[in-house]
Amino acid sequence: MLGAAGPFLRPQRRAGAEERRRRVAPLAASPPPAERGEEPLLRGIFEIGKRSCDVVLSARRLRWSPIVPESPAGGTGREEIIEMKDVFSVKLKRRRFVGQKKGGTLLGITIFKCLHKEENKLTDCAVHLNNLSEDHCNSWFRHLKEILNGFQNRPKSLKVFVNPSSHKREATHVYYEKVAPLFKLADIKTDVTVTEYEGHALSVLKECELQAFDGVVCVGGDGSVSEVAHGLLLKAQIDAGKGTDYIPAPVRASVPLGVIPAGEAKQYCYILSVICFKSLWHVL
Repeated sequence: MLGAAGPFLRPQRRAGAEERRRRVAPLAASPPPAERGEEPLLRGIFEIGKRSCDVVLSARRLRWSPIVPESPAGGTGREEIIEMKDVFSVKLKRRRFVGQKKGGTLLGITIFKCLHKEENKLTDCAVHLNNLSEDHCNSWFRHLKEILNGFQNRPKSLKVFVNPSSHKREATHVYYEKVAPLFKLADIKTDVTVTEYEGHALSVLKECELQAFDGVVCVGGDGSVSEVAHGLLLKAQIDAGKGTDYIPAPVRASVPLGVIPAGEAKQYCYILSVICFKSLWHVL
């Protein structure tokens, strides 16, 4: 009812201590969502290093830990992890007779990855996931290949220049004995030019259809790298319809340049600024 002072307000019931605690208590934090790319895609058992392991595959990582059946509660041992970005090849592993090129008894999957051995140097290693089940291995192999194929910046085709005159013919040995097998393992197609004279790489690049390649690789010393970098920049200016006598703002090369040092002055191959400066100076 209404009074002189206005509407009559019913006094509110005073909240008890328990109710006040419920009001101010924070809501229980919900578990954070799984990090993108960490959702398990596959889980299975493989033998790794003569131990049965629980293996889990996600889009970003392959992780495993030894199964320890002798522990009171079962469980697993120390976990090991491979980042999928470090994997450059996956192959089915088979036992074959001498001279047999196809088929054979399936033994499992081999994963090839890069390791940082020291500054500016990488090395490769293999991890063997052993399992005799065809269906099991084929399913894992397909998922692993799909993940690797999803890395869009990985090359599928490369133009390679090898300077056989680099430091006691070291470049030829380095490429054919160490680099070419890795390219083949990673399913990278290559078109190789072994240079025969100074300026050979430059003349080839001026006429090369670079859109057919994902990158150019030079195997040699600093002189070879400078010539190839010069050729890439010169090709970019020609394709852009620019003259090459004076270029105040050079067009960027259409493909990246990879360097595999194999010369007497290998340190120059690690100094990108020196290479770019020398090449740009030649173009200008």
